[in-house]
Amino acid sequence: MDILAPFAAAFVLAYVLEPLCARLVAWGIPRALASLLAMALGIVVLGLLVLVALPLITHEVGALIELAPGVAAEGYALLRPWLLELGVPVEDPNAIRERLLEWLRARAGQVSQALVGTLQAGLGAAFAVVGWAVLVPVAMFFLLKDWDSLFDSVLGMFGPKTREAIAETGREIHQTLRGYLSGQALVLGALAIYFSVALMLADFSNWLALGVLSGLMAAIPYIGFVLSLVLAFIAGALEHGMAHAAIAVAIIYGIGQFLEGFVLTPKLVGDRIGLHPLAVIAALLIFGSLFGIVGVVLALPLSAVILILGRRLLRALQGPPPQ
Repeated sequence: MDILAPFAAAFVLAYVLEPLCARLVAWGIPRALASLLAMALGIVVLGLLVLVALPLITHEVGALIELAPGVAAEGYALLRPWLLELGVPVEDPNAIRERLLEWLRARAGQVSQALVGTLQAGLGAAFAVVGWAVLVPVAMFFLLKDWDSLFDSVLGMFGPKTREAIAETGREIHQTLRGYLSGQALVLGALAIYFSVALMLADFSNWLALGVLSGLMAAIPYIGFVLSLVLAFIAGALEHGMAHAAIAVAIIYGIGQFLEGFVLTPKLVGDRIGLHPLAVIAALLIFGSLFGIVGVVLALPLSAVILILGRRLLRALQGPPPQ
């Protein structure tokens, strides 16, 4: 499975970039050059996303470390009167804050040493990453360059009747998956606009970066939502205080989660892949419970493919319609 993973990743990326490559070929650009240009554009887009996300995440994580003692001290200050009434010995909140800061600073060196040790021990993992960085682009280039001929070669292994049935099924699956990808892009774009506008109205100074990042991270089920919520809360707490941040983030991201799960994804994605909104929700729940996050990511495209194959199997079992 580890050996096949880079090839699977290359196939998925090539599948996403193939329409762009085909468009460039239609403009008269040779297929090999078009493949390189499509890959370069994909790398540029990914690099721009990293340039937006990485500084924001680094800043907010650093702010979280500085904010954590104050948050703990504020929470302790709220609990202190109750603890005093119960007769529990307590300390001054400011002392708690200082002790936490000292603890974090003292552990900074240990964390650095642990990171160095991990990097040294993970030299094999580093080579694996380099292997991915080389193997995936090479495999993706040849897939893009020889896309049509590869599938023609596979179809040539079957007889004429079987070949036509496989080609027709493949075309239907292809159109469905294209609809899924375009629908998912619309969902992420709509969420990016919603989060940006909502955070701007809530007076977040970095509303655009947070909003775009929150919308795009919705592509990673659960983890993306939680991470973007935490980043927004930290940014709001640093600017406006914890109470304002907690209320604003709870409202904005609660509505955003509802819109994504019950409005945008069922309508923009479900309609394009031929699934009823209730079927979309059921597929997400079923695949998520069976396979976790990976199941949620693959739930809708797999459900669409299963639906297509099931329909064709039923037609084959029923035989040709009566004359």
